[in-house]
Amino acid sequence: MLFIKKLVNSIRLSSLNKKANQRILDKSSKIYALERLKEIHNYDYSTFVANYYRAKNYTVWEYSKEKNLINYALNLVVKREKDILFIECRSNVKEITLENLLEFEKIGTEFLDQYRLFKNYNILYLCICSEDRFSKKALAYMANSSHISYKILKEFDS
Repeated sequence: MLFIKKLVNSIRLSSLNKKANQRILDKSSKIYALERLKEIHNYDYSTFVANYYRAKNYTVWEYSKEKNLINYALNLVVKREKDILFIECRSNVKEITLENLLEFEKIGTEFLDQYRLFKNYNILYLCICSEDRFSKKALAYMANSSHISYKILKEFDS
């Protein structure tokens, strides 16, 4: 009789564990969905760009991540020798306008006011995008400015 009670308890425990595992799987699928959304979002594209510049022997400060600033124009501060790149990363398909570029420059100026030691470096504002989605005014502005530029960098290019 004792053996049967142990067997019944064992069966109950295993069925409870299956339910608990099912809940864990459900949660993990939600977590997976959230992680997938983050992959699509600019926030993760900036990690890709950061790794790209690290591979090119730049020192990379993932500024917006460190400061927990989501959808902030200044994502990365990248340095090599006397050159500093202020980088905004864009992986979405929204058009980048002249107003976006001016906001990026304003944030860069505020950064330089806060971190004065960078003022003695050569500063270049660089908008890195996964697609060429610039307005005509934005392209004209960059063509006439020596301090701001853009680069198309696709994650899945070989």
